Amino acid sequence: MKNNLSLLIFLLLISPNLFAQSGFITEETTKASFKMGSMESSVYKHFSENTYYSKMDFSFKGKGLARLMSRDLENGTIISFQDSTIININHKKNRFTKKLLSQILEEKESESENESENESKNENQEDGNPEEESFIPIISDKLELVNGFESYKVTLSEDDNSNQNVWVTSTARKSIIVKSMQSRIDEFERNWINFDGNFTEIGIDRDVIIVKAVFSDEEGSFEYNLNVYAPTDSLPTMFDVPEDYKKVKKLKMF
Repeated sequence: MKNNLSLLIFLLLISPNLFAQSGFITEETTKASFKMGSMESSVYKHFSENTYYSKMDFSFKGKGLARLMSRDLENGTIISFQDSTIININHKKNRFTKKLLSQILEEKESESENESENESKNENQEDGNPEEESFIPIISDKLELVNGFESYKVTLSEDDNSNQNVWVTSTARKSIIVKSMQSRIDEFERNWINFDGNFTEIGIDRDVIIVKAVFSDEEGSFEYNLNVYAPTDSLPTMFDVPEDYKKVKKLKMF
């Protein structure tokens, strides 16, 4: 009886942690303005033990000749390590593809070989440039509430003509399930909105979370915001592949 009671107490103590790690959801937004136009995007991600989901809404509004490049996109990705497949979805065209992860790796390896050949040629043509003196980031001693996270501001540049700042969490740290899954999916999908940084050289924990970033100069501006970073026990319906979507062999995501 004593052993059973001890086991019950142990399960009660660890169950909240297990529940919290059953799934994790994030929401990131970006907006930028430059000479060619402006863009906005929202990326929603769901991480679980064996499956990763993402949905991106992207809008680009071009100026001048770049107006021809204006577009709105709604794309999705599902990577399952349980059945070793990747699904890419074009929500605008109601189409999706489903491939084996091994097939994706073969395609990437072929692309990598071609890129390596081109880089080798370019390196032979380029001259070396002297290294510029690096600026040591400055951490603010003032705690701020940014997007619902207690954060510190890190200044990345001392140039008066540019603004380069990021805000990192003071106490919150990266989720274990997000870190684990992100390292696995990086081999198959490199999402350009992934915002990360290593500030250990200035005494900041490697696992802090960047919740905001602002970069601007005379060429334009860019802003990133992390709005949601939280555990969840359910998968939002936004990640579903509707039954009326058609499976195709090739899919244009842009």
